Amino acid sequence: MKTFNIGELSAQSGVASHAIRFYERESLMPEPARTQSNYRRYPEDAIARLQFIIHAKQWGFTLDEIRELLMLQDANGDRAEAKRIASEQLQKIRYQIQNLSRIEAVLSKTLEKCSGEGPMEGCPIVEAIAEKG
Repeated sequence: MKTFNIGELSAQSGVASHAIRFYERESLMPEPARTQSNYRRYPEDAIARLQFIIHAKQWGFTLDEIRELLMLQDANGDRAEAKRIASEQLQKIRYQIQNLSRIEAVLSKTLEKCSGEGPMEGCPIVEAIAEKG
């Protein structure tokens, strides 16, 4: 079985070496085998695991949620738990979308009110941010 040192794994996965070490400390990556010189050696499936972590982060999952999903995957756990985690994430995303839509509407109206000229005092952009902050 082919194994990689941390630099090779970083190059293959696109994940920085310091991030790989961080994921190990956070128990997202299993402890790798070590050489007699104490160098880390990662199996090929570490690439797919790192890519899963990166994709899950892009989808907005927290490290705790990612850890839970990985533990379910490692233990061939219950799909219902994975569905629960994903459903909670979807609710959070929908809430964020609603908030961003409100912010977009206020910012759009505020930009229409701002002439873009003159001193900052009384600037509708700054005033709107101060009100909504």
